[in-house]
Amino acid sequence: MDKDQVRETFEQLVESNYDRRRAQTRLREFQDASTPPLAPSEFDDLEAFLDFYGRTQDHEYSLESLNTEYTNATERYDQARAALSMALPTNAVLHYTYEGSREELKGQQYDIMNASGAGRGQIRITSRPAQP
Repeated sequence: MDKDQVRETFEQLVESNYDRRRAQTRLREFQDASTPPLAPSEFDDLEAFLDFYGRTQDHEYSLESLNTEYTNATERYDQARAALSMALPTNAVLHYTYEGSREELKGQQYDIMNASGAGRGQIRITSRPAQP
């Protein structure tokens, strides 16, 4: 990787870590707050069934969408983690300030460390309080 690719990969690591945690929280909150509709033992008419079916589909779509969001973020995180574990020396902490395009992450500071040998992919990322 050249320097620009390394910079982009650190941005991807931070963004996907943020997205993964956010998606995981949203998924957990949805699962805690929402259950699929219970099927009655009978439907009075087609409209009653279609209403039930629509609510079931809405629930399944929402759950699938949240799972996909989490999976995509995790895949991006894993890609960045694997690439950076090849570049970042083992047990050396990088004090990193996010410089990417995501407004919600601008200026956020992190400590990033390769906690395993080169290429083994165990990257630790922790937030640091912003400096004044």
